[in-house]
Parts: sequence; C-alpha cells; structure tokens
Amino acid sequence: MQLPFADFKYWMSRGELAKFAVALHNYWLRVEDVLRMPLVKHDPLTAPIGIVKLMAWEKDIEPLEREDEVIFRIRVASAYSFSRHGGETAGFKDMFGKLGVSWVEIHEREDQEQWDVVTIETADGELAQKNWLMNAMIRQYGRTCRRYRFNVTYPATMKMLSAVFGNRFTIHSAKANNETLVSVRQKRIEHNQQVFTASMSRVDFQK
Repeated sequence: MQLPFADFKYWMSRGELAKFAVALHNYWLRVEDVLRMPLVKHDPLTAPIGIVKLMAWEKDIEPLEREDEVIFRIRVASAYSFSRHGGETAGFKDMFGKLGVSWVEIHEREDQEQWDVVTIETADGELAQKNWLMNAMIRQYGRTCRRYRFNVTYPATMKMLSAVFGNRFTIHSAKANNETLVSVRQKRIEHNQQVFTASMSRVDFQK
C-alpha cells in the first residue's frame, strides 16, 4: 500500500500550502521507512549480509565454498521449510527449484530388494553445474535411512511447424415419407366342394 499524496483543488495547489503538503508527505514516508526497518532487517533476502550470517548460525547453516550470496540468502530464508520437508519427494522438488535447479524428478522404491535407494533424475547440464550444491543439500536434509543416487537425462528439443488451413464440411440429408393406398374391391365368391371316401375290408372264407 502506497502513501497517498494530498490532492488539493487547483486554486490551492500552489504557494506555501503546496510546499507544506510535500514536506508532510516526505515526513510520513520517512516514518514508514523507520517502521518497516525491523521487518527489512529480519528478512534474509534483503538484510545486510552480516545479519544474514547471524541468522545462518542460528539456523545451523554453514556457508558452502562455491555458493554465491544469492544462494546463501535463499538457504537461510528457506531453512525451516527445507528442514521440515527436505526428505519428502515434494520437499526435494521445492528445495531444488528454489535453488535454481529447473527440472528434477524423485523416484523411490524402484527396486524391491534395494528399496532404500532414492533416484534423483535431473538434466545433464544441471548436474554438471550444481552437483556440489545438490550433494550438500542431500547430506544436510536427506533422510538417514535412504541412499541417494543421480540419474542423468538428456533432454531433446523438438520443433513442430504449424500452418493455417481451411476446411468446409457439409452434410445434406433427405427423407421421403411415401404413403401407398391399396384399395380392395369387395366381390362375392362361390365355392363348392365334394369329398368321396371309400374303404375296403378284408374277408377270409373257410373251406
């Protein structure tokens, strides 16, 4: 939130009154800076490096040999989250992401026999440049019952070309309802039928 500036009417925005408004605005800006100073001094990302080193000693963080000031400030600022979630899969991803490792994948329990091995998969360039930093983070925040190993992946960049094209699609449907009228003329029909039936029976004569 920014400190608002006094907005006078046009006939009042000149002379001694305008000068007094500017002086009053600058005074309250100074008061705001004084009030914000404790917050700024206790922020590891913006505090003087001497205070940051005291914070690092308080949080049991030792400066690494090859790290720059930015990485050191990030480690001090995120020390609590690193300690709490460092051994988890999501915690390792968040930690390496804050430290500048753009891509990393964590694979656990891939082998049924060597179930305690955790594979950290990352790009070849990331491992070559920040191998010392990743090893230091694993030694400090990794779980004692796990063994960690790195797996290098070589990312391949693919290019796809696209073009604008047009297409028209039309469906024509037709349906016919044909009704057929069949007319039957009534007519009288005569019919005669006779059936004749004959049967013969066998007769035996005795001598």
